[in-house]
Amino acid sequence: MNFQSARGFVLSSFPYAEADKIAQLYTVQLGKVRAIVKGARKPKSKLASALDLFNESSFSLHKGRSGDLYVLGQAKVLNTHSNLKKELKGITALQVLADVLIQAIHDTEPHLEVYSLIKETLAALGAHPGSAELFLTAFTLKLVDLSGYPLELEACAECGASLQRKSAHLIPHRGGALCGDCCPSGPTRLKVSPAGLEVLKKLRELPLEKAHILKLRPAFLRELLLTVLGYLERTIEKQLKTVEYYAKLVPVPG
Repeated sequence: MNFQSARGFVLSSFPYAEADKIAQLYTVQLGKVRAIVKGARKPKSKLASALDLFNESSFSLHKGRSGDLYVLGQAKVLNTHSNLKKELKGITALQVLADVLIQAIHDTEPHLEVYSLIKETLAALGAHPGSAELFLTAFTLKLVDLSGYPLELEACAECGASLQRKSAHLIPHRGGALCGDCCPSGPTRLKVSPAGLEVLKKLRELPLEKAHILKLRPAFLRELLLTVLGYLERTIEKQLKTVEYYAKLVPVPG
């Protein structure tokens, strides 16, 4: 049996059969994979503790009988990111982060820059827990770029007119932001104010760990986060199941 070593994060795990679990992992070497973890639900399982959300571990994997499913043989936990899981708000932010990765990234596509982006985001969340929504917004913008979905914010993606000091509409499958004249009517419209557009441009340009230097009103930031996540949903044509849950569970401060 040929085992392969892979370093990665746990994005989710759920019960399978009588005593097992299925885990979704994002790894440096293999990209996003699913793995069966035999006996993980047994009280004395040595692997159960490795399956917590966003634990980073060194995994030993081999291909199972099903072509798209690995078997997890061993796991050495490298970082639990336990400081991010002390409060419900932090855990919920991690759930949104995992949901974005699960839905937006294709299986078996290794991408070192995405892995580095995850590490940077987790480090930033740990250092500045009060700026979680800023980091989630910045993370999503940067992931959109890395995933090959262009998001034009400087000029109208349709006519090329400058969007400086103008409202814009983020339109999936049209290249990004459109001016009011070029924006089609309908439910795909995601309007962004001139101030919002400037913040999105700054968040995309800033190193992620410095996003917290932007001081924004909580309601304004929440609106931007939901807009960017909405753009991603419509671009990948998949629903992010955690977004509504997050919006209800985490009240806007103030």
